[in-house]
Amino acid sequence: MNHQKRENGKMQKGFTLIELMVVIVIIGILSALAIPKMFGVSAKAKAAEAPGVVANWETLNSAYAQETGLGGLPAAIGFQVPISKWWNYNGAGAGAISATQITPTVPGAAAGGAAFGDCTAGANMFSSYVPATDVFTHNKVGLPANCAAYLPNF
Repeated sequence: MNHQKRENGKMQKGFTLIELMVVIVIIGILSALAIPKMFGVSAKAKAAEAPGVVANWETLNSAYAQETGLGGLPAAIGFQVPISKWWNYNGAGAGAISATQITPTVPGAAAGGAAFGDCTAGANMFSSYVPATDVFTHNKVGLPANCAAYLPNF
């Protein structure tokens, strides 16, 4: 609202204090709703990294096994073991890969705290492969239920 007020013969334009306070309250309510949503999406994105990496390894290993009849080491199948801030990948074996959650050093974070969301350090996702049947077996070891909810497709 643009109110005009006559003072000393001149027109004054501006907003009232109440109008400004209403706008500030509305902005506060909107931010209170939006900020928690952003943190949940961030945790889901961090958790979703590992299944994508494991799926890539599975695809490459399956293609290699179809050509050779054997599971292959990461270098043989063309898989580059990634370096991640959130997960430690171990793909040294020919028939298995694991992703273990690590707690990164975050300034201001409590020691031993959760790395993201409700996932705790040491949570493990494991995929093993049997070339003869071209079957992958998934296992979520030590994943709390709330953390496992971030990984519905694994």
